[in-house]
Amino acid sequence: MHHMNKWILAAALALCLLLCSVAVAEESYYLELPSKGITSSMKITVDIPEENDVEEGFSPLTGEPWYGDYHPILVTIDNHPDALPHWGVASADILYEMPVQSDGSTRSAALFVSDIPAFAGPVRSGRVPWASLREMWGGVWVFYGWQNWYLSGYHPTVDVVDWVLRLHEDARVKGRWVFPFIEGTERNYSSLFHREHDGNHVSPHDVQIDLRAVDALFESEPTVHAFKFTDEPQQNGIDVDSILIEYKTTNPAYVTAFYYNEVTGKYDRFRNGETYYDALNGMNTEYANVIVLRTDVTWYNNAPQRPVIPLVGQGTCEIFQNGKYIRGTWARTHDDSQADELKSLPCRMIFFDENGEELEMQVGKTAIQVVDNEQAVIVSAGEKIDGATAQATPKPTATPKPTRTPKPTRTPKASKTTPEPIIENNDEEESFFGG
Repeated sequence: MHHMNKWILAAALALCLLLCSVAVAEESYYLELPSKGITSSMKITVDIPEENDVEEGFSPLTGEPWYGDYHPILVTIDNHPDALPHWGVASADILYEMPVQSDGSTRSAALFVSDIPAFAGPVRSGRVPWASLREMWGGVWVFYGWQNWYLSGYHPTVDVVDWVLRLHEDARVKGRWVFPFIEGTERNYSSLFHREHDGNHVSPHDVQIDLRAVDALFESEPTVHAFKFTDEPQQNGIDVDSILIEYKTTNPAYVTAFYYNEVTGKYDRFRNGETYYDALNGMNTEYANVIVLRTDVTWYNNAPQRPVIPLVGQGTCEIFQNGKYIRGTWARTHDDSQADELKSLPCRMIFFDENGEELEMQVGKTAIQVVDNEQAVIVSAGEKIDGATAQATPKPTATPKPTRTPKPTRTPKASKTTPEPIIENNDEEESFFGG
């Protein structure tokens, strides 16, 4: 109970900070964005553009100056509060977060291309939606354990092995995962993982991956899916200076928030009322683009630990850039009129603005929050939003003092011993290998 009260106080303090901009507007509105009637579909109603050109000397995912090999590495990240702070996440070009259990618990996927840090984690077990993201980016997927289905039969909807093998019959050799599937509980790649005993993380929230060793495994580059970038700030839309997504508010809580920083022109990220920072280097995380991707989140066979999250087809997204909000559309399809569950997997995911044109991304990193179509997304806006529901505005409090910059975690040494498999609480997750 003591920990829960402490979190509530911290969350309330941070939320008030989020809702009070540096230059406070004369009038603001605390609103839940409209979600009634939103659905996802395999039918495509937007015009699908061709791939964007890759501009030499610039990252295709951030638009920042960059030279290097295009080696996308997608890492499944543990989001349990005991897994915080994370390692390496400030370097990720794109950070995804999505539900992993029906109670609102989430898990992340960090995509590294432009900046490969020494280590990342804590790494946790894989699910099918994360495998879908790997097919889009075409690089490596790093995970530590995976969800399966112990009962007889073929279950590609939730069994990671069944799902992957229908696409890549050579993904497992002699009963073990092989490149580009870098899994840590089996012998093939266990030496690339280690447990970090830093005093802040304990099993099962302490597994790191040696990203540079993973990077060295690439022998070729996959197809590059580049975003379209602009140097001009977003001018359209409604002023919004904070975003709040309460995936889960009970203990342990999974609450994600973003606050627009007028000085940097980017969004600072918060988790459970505290600054979301990188323990590897002490850096806070900031994003030029925040996109809330809405889709139909369901649970296979009504099992609360088996997420079914469609990431192909078309749906609605909430777009935040430069302190502005617009409602747009996302699409991922191999065909201009109809997506296909399998054929559309290698295709890039495109975001469209309110006019149906491909969204021009702001230069910098991107956070993508995957939510159910009915998930509440609460914002502090400078004006009313059609269809939005007014919320009770928290009373402002004194601005808290800046948080002390945390010291970076010592650079860990690779372990010569194989990390022991994670033993999970069956009340949280069932029927899978690893964590």
